Amino acid sequence: MTEIDLIVNQFILEKGKLYTLPELYHQLEEKILSNTASIDEIGEIISTDATLSAKILRIANSPLYGFRAQVSTLNRALSLVGIKEVKNLILLDALAGNFNDDNQCKAINMEDFWRRSVYLALISKRLSNRLKHPEPDRIFISAIMSRLGQLVCCSTRTDEVTQILSKHLNNSEYIEFDLESDALGFTYNEVSAKILEHWKVPKEIIVSLQYLHSPLEAPEEIKNTCLNDLCILNAATLYSGYLELDEAMNKQVNPSELQQSDEQVIDLEKNYLNRVNPMINELLNIDKKTIEDILFEIETDALQILGIIFPK
Repeated sequence: MTEIDLIVNQFILEKGKLYTLPELYHQLEEKILSNTASIDEIGEIISTDATLSAKILRIANSPLYGFRAQVSTLNRALSLVGIKEVKNLILLDALAGNFNDDNQCKAINMEDFWRRSVYLALISKRLSNRLKHPEPDRIFISAIMSRLGQLVCCSTRTDEVTQILSKHLNNSEYIEFDLESDALGFTYNEVSAKILEHWKVPKEIIVSLQYLHSPLEAPEEIKNTCLNDLCILNAATLYSGYLELDEAMNKQVNPSELQQSDEQVIDLEKNYLNRVNPMINELLNIDKKTIEDILFEIETDALQILGIIFPK
C-alpha cells in the first residue's frame, strides 16, 4: 500500500466516508452519455433541487453570458448556457458543499481555495478551446478536481501542508509541485487521482491528475492518449498560481508574513509565466501575451461564478 493510499484511507476512517458525487450529477451524466435526452428531461432532473435550479437561473442572467432578454425558466437557461456547462456548475456546487461543510484544515482559507480552483478550471478550458481540444468539459472537470487532494492532505498531514502554504506565499522562487514533493513525497494532484478512483470517474481524468505535475515524464502509453490533457493542466496550474500569489500581494493580508519586494514580484512573473517547461509551451503553441490575455479575461468570469455558487 502506498503512502497516498494510507492518506486517503486515513481520511475515510476519520470522516466516516469519502465524500461522493451527488446522485443528481450521476443522473445527468447518464442522460448526457445516452445522447437521447431532451432539454425537458434534463430540466426535470435538475428541477428536483430548487436551490440549484435558482443558481442556474442566476448564472444564465449574469453578465457572464450577457443575454439581452431575461431568462425566466430553467429549460431556457439550459438551452442558452448548455447542458455540459450546467453539469460542470453542478459538480462545482456539489464539491463546494461537501468540503466547505467540513473544513479540513484551518490553514486553508476555503474562499481562496475555491477561487484558485475556479481560476484553474477556467484557464484550462480557455486553453482547451484555443487548442480545439475535442473535450474541453473533461479538462474543466479534471481541473476543478485536481486540488481536492490538498484538503485531504490538510486533514491528515496538517504540519506538512501548513509548511507548504507558508513557503509558497513567502518565496516566489518555489513552485508548488516541488514543495509538495519535498514535504510529502508526492503531489496533491496524485492524491486527487486516488480520490477519483474511489468515485469511479473516467480513467482519462484519473490519469491526467496522476501525471499533471510531470507530463513529459509520463509513460509512453499515457502520453500517446493524454499528453494534451496533461500539458494543459500542468500549464494552467502554474498560471493560476501566479494569479493566486498576485492577488495575495494585492490584498496584503498578514504583511508580516508576506513581504514581497519589487524584485520578487518580477521573479514571481518569471516563475509562473515563464517556468512552464518550454517543450510544453511549444506543444500548446502559447506565448506570454496569450497567457496574460487569458488571465485577464477569466478573472471577471471567476468572480461571477464564485458569487453565485458561494453567495455572501
